[in-house]
Amino acid sequence: MIGRAFAVGVLLLAAAAGASAQSAVYRCGNEYSRTPCGQGKVIDTQGSARTEAQRAEAVRVATSEKQLAEDMVRDRQRAEAANRPAAASSLGPTKPAASATAKASAAGKSKSKKKGSGADGADFVAHVPGAKT
Repeated sequence: MIGRAFAVGVLLLAAAAGASAQSAVYRCGNEYSRTPCGQGKVIDTQGSARTEAQRAEAVRVATSEKQLAEDMVRDRQRAEAANRPAAASSLGPTKPAASATAKASAAGKSKSKKKGSGADGADFVAHVPGAKT
C-alpha cells in the first residue's frame, strides 16, 4: 500500500516537473508570470546560454579565489600566532613602576613639603579657610 502511494507520488512529481519545464515564463515589467501579459517578454528557462569558454573562465576564477582565500587564512593564522598576549606575572599587589616623565617632574618640584600634603604618607584632609577645626 505504501509502495503504491509512493509510486503514484513520484509519477505526479515527474508530470509536474515536465509540465513546468515546458510552460513559458513571461516578464511583465518587474514581475514574472506563467500567464502572458500585454508587453510581456518570454524568458528562456530551459538552458544556460553560457559557452564552454565562459564555463572554463568561471572555474578558473573560482579556483583562483579559493586559493587566495586559503592564503589569506594562512596569513591571518600566522599573524595571530605571532601576536600572543603577555601572560600575567603577578596577581598580588605591587607598586606601579614610576615612569621617566613622572620621575623628571618629581625632581623638578620644590623640596618644601606642606603639612597635610600627603607626601609624607599621611592621608590628605581638606580644611575650609576661616572655619574652626
